[in-house]
This record gives sequence, C-alpha cells and structure tokens, in this order.
Amino acid sequence: MNPSKRPSESFIQEDEAGMHKRQKRECQDFTPRRYQLDLYEVATRQNTIAMLDTGAGKTMIAVMLIEHFGMISKTNNDRKLIIFLAPTVQLVTQQCEVIKRYTDFEVEHYHGAKGVDQWNAYSWQEQLAKYQVVVMTPQVLLDALRQAFLILDMVSLLIFDECHHAAGNHPYTRIMKEFYHRSEHKPNVFGMIASPVIRKGVSSDLDCENQLSELENILDSKIHTVVDREEIELCVPSAKEVNRYYEPRTVSFEDLSAELGILYSKYDGLIAQLHSTLTNQYKDADQITKESRRRLSNSLAKICYCLEDVGLLCASEATKICIERGHRKGWLKGGGDATDQQSDAYGSGLFGENSMIHMKFFEEVLRIIDKRLQQQQGMDAILNSESGCVEAAKGGYISPKLHELIQVFLSFRLLPESLSAL
Repeated sequence: MNPSKRPSESFIQEDEAGMHKRQKRECQDFTPRRYQLDLYEVATRQNTIAMLDTGAGKTMIAVMLIEHFGMISKTNNDRKLIIFLAPTVQLVTQQCEVIKRYTDFEVEHYHGAKGVDQWNAYSWQEQLAKYQVVVMTPQVLLDALRQAFLILDMVSLLIFDECHHAAGNHPYTRIMKEFYHRSEHKPNVFGMIASPVIRKGVSSDLDCENQLSELENILDSKIHTVVDREEIELCVPSAKEVNRYYEPRTVSFEDLSAELGILYSKYDGLIAQLHSTLTNQYKDADQITKESRRRLSNSLAKICYCLEDVGLLCASEATKICIERGHRKGWLKGGGDATDQQSDAYGSGLFGENSMIHMKFFEEVLRIIDKRLQQQQGMDAILNSESGCVEAAKGGYISPKLHELIQVFLSFRLLPESLSAL
C-alpha cells in the first residue's frame, strides 16, 4: 500500500474486524487452571464469593460463569440478562472489554458519564433488548431498580467485582437489601474479592471473621478460596516479606490525648443535650443521636491513633481532612447528604445540628494540636533540613514507625527499574 495515501474506511473496518477475529482465536486457547475450574463448578451450583489473590484469574471465572448462565438463557429462550457490577468507571470499561473478547455475547457498559441518568423506561427497554451482558457501576443499577426500569426477575446472574465494598450504605449493599433479598425470583450471585480484610478497624482474626460473615449475609453467598496453594504460587508471583524494625517513641503525648478526651466529653455532652431538647420533634431522634455519638467517639479514636502511631503532623493533617470533608458535605450549614444521615426526612434537621457540633469539635481539636506544633522549637527549619526526618522523629512531629517507612520509600530511588507499589 502506498504510504502517502490514506487507507480507505472499508480497509480500516476490515483490519479492525481481522484483529477482533485474531483476538477471539487467542481467547479460545484459554485453558482454565484447576483451582479456577473448582471455583467455577461451585459457583454454578450456589451463590459464591471467590477469594483469590490479585492476578489469580477471578475475572476469568466470572467469564466462564457468564458463558454457562448465558447458554442456559439462550437454550431456554428466556432473554435473561447477566449484569456485571464494578465500583469504578475504569473497571467497568476494562471488564466490558474482557467479556467482549472472551465471549460471543452482545455486551455493553453503562456509567453516569454516558448520560444514563436521563434515560426513561423506553430508553432502558431499547438498550436491554440489544444485549445479553451489561457491565455497569452499581449506582446505575440501583437507580434503575428504584425507578422500576428493570427488575431482578429479568436477571440470571449478578456479578460483584471487588465485592468487599458491600458494606455500610454502599450501592452494592443497597441493591441487595432493597431488591435482591425482597425478590421472589432471585438471580445467581458471584462475588470477587482479593483480601480477607475488608474494612478499616480490623484488629483481630475475630474482627476479620465477623466482617466476612457479614459480607456473606449481605451477598447471600458463601466464601470459597483455594486450599492447596501450590498451583496459585506457580501462577501468581508472591511478594517477598522483609521485616523492618523501628525505635520506640521518645516523645509522649499523654497530656495532649487527655486534653482531647476532655474536649470530647464536652461535645458528647452537647449532642446529648441537643437530643433531650429536640427528641420530641423528630421521628428518628434516638437513632440519629446514637449514631452521632458513635461517630464522634470514632473520630477521637482515629485522631488519637494518628497522634500515637504516626505523629503530631499527621494528626494535624487527619483533622484537616475531617474538616474539609465536613465543608464538602455542607455540615456548617446544618446540612448533609442522605448517605450520611441514615434516617428519613423527619430527622434531617437534627442530623444537621449534630453535624455542626462535629465540625466545631474538629476545629477545636485542630487548634489544640496546632498550638502544640507551634510550641515545638524550629519546626520549619527541621523539616527543611537534610536531617529533617531524623530530627522530626526525635521531636515527635512524626513517629519512628513513619520515619522507617519514609526510609523504605527513599531507598527505592536507588533502584534502576521503575517500581509499582501498592
């Protein structure tokens, strides 16, 4: 072909079609590993959460299940959908391409940026008539279910990527609680998770076990993993563990923690006082107050954890993040979004009053911590010096633990190759 001439549109289309066929041929050569087949067979019989290492091929198990349940629907001529949920737009796009490559089904993906928020019942009906598999963010599905644009009776398989998000008020949780558990004809469920530690605050094996049990209840599924890890170790490179030790802390913040504890008691009392004043005006006053006091207690615990575990500077930054989050959610105006309220409309005013108390608490905490920072001698000079990290650790600005972690990061500069870290 003459390089000075632009290829015709038909040539480009033929080239793209040829590339697509080559990819399909390559995909037909995919041979599942033994552990993938074992998990697949379990998932064809019962709702399953596959717990496998990152890179072990969870998505390919999902693809095999899509083929299985898709062929059943095709044989029965029932036109049931397969819905694949992923928590981010990037994952939605990525997983859609994988499914297109490895199956012969018609596949499409949806997220907010594609304008689905503006669709009506006819738009959804038109779209769903074209495709057997749809990949979307969970909020898109939740909104469509709430508006009755589709129902779970239409679905044969519901896949949850990164299903550890199914906690609290996440759309994964809302889909299951508001629709799946109330549905007469429930779809099959397949969840994928890499880590057994789901959320922050897991401090023991019992905590981890409780959270996994909660995940199983929400997704109406059983967690399955691989007992014999020999094949996985061959397929998935494992990280080499290195222990790094750090010096004990030489600076105590017991007095500062005690001062913050007194401040907490003051604001906890204000929440209780607000409850006694407004309890008769709001339907969910008891629940809102209980949740508000719990959040205040958790906030203090997190700030004190930062103080003791990573140092004074990090405690200050953590408090600033809490304040910025409050500004974004409109807490100073007595507002807040429905996700944080966890109550009906009758409690929104009380929630707003509680949110303002939280903001004032954070602002006073920041004043106390920053006052201590200002009392430390020569902070700016220390942080800008070559030995800044060492001196900062000695002064309590950062903890010895954080100092050691910084040294690990700095050592990566000496590596000749590029590094990816998680």
